[in-house]
Amino acid sequence: MHRWKFDSGTKKKLRGLGRRFRHFSKYLNEDTEAIPNPEKDPYRNYWYSHLSLSKTYIDSANTPNSVRRFCMQATIDRVEYLISLKTEKEKDYRILTSICLPDYFDSTMIVFFDDESFNRFFIRESEYLRWIPLPSDRDIAKEWHLRVPKGLVLRGYKQIINDVEEGDLRVGEIWFVGEIG
Repeated sequence: MHRWKFDSGTKKKLRGLGRRFRHFSKYLNEDTEAIPNPEKDPYRNYWYSHLSLSKTYIDSANTPNSVRRFCMQATIDRVEYLISLKTEKEKDYRILTSICLPDYFDSTMIVFFDDESFNRFFIRESEYLRWIPLPSDRDIAKEWHLRVPKGLVLRGYKQIINDVEEGDLRVGEIWFVGEIG
């Protein structure tokens, strides 16, 4: 892994690992069984879904990186699956997943129904939130041993969140995998 060291060094066994894998896979598959319908929420030109994970579990220092890797790969595979379902009517939809580090809990699946919403989404220049493109030598697929299907694009940003009210500054990375180019 490049910068994010999650392992606490302890080998404490996590209870319910198999059950958590099954539940994560089940809910991810249910959420992404079909391409979302834009008419269900006509006020937004996109659909998103947070991953069904417990924050205290997935972001815990005791959670093995293999669990995070499994979840990342599963979401990438679901992006590929949703793309394979696209019809002529849905050809302009953009399907992708976001992978947030070190707070994997913030990761999402996203479908943009038009290019305007897609392009607006990537404009993150304010005093509260900034995305700075990561150097081209960084590659989350290599760092985490992920398989990115042919045709999907990988793009990473350094994410800076400035919570003025709390006086909190959080720095992390956000990676997008999908129909970005």
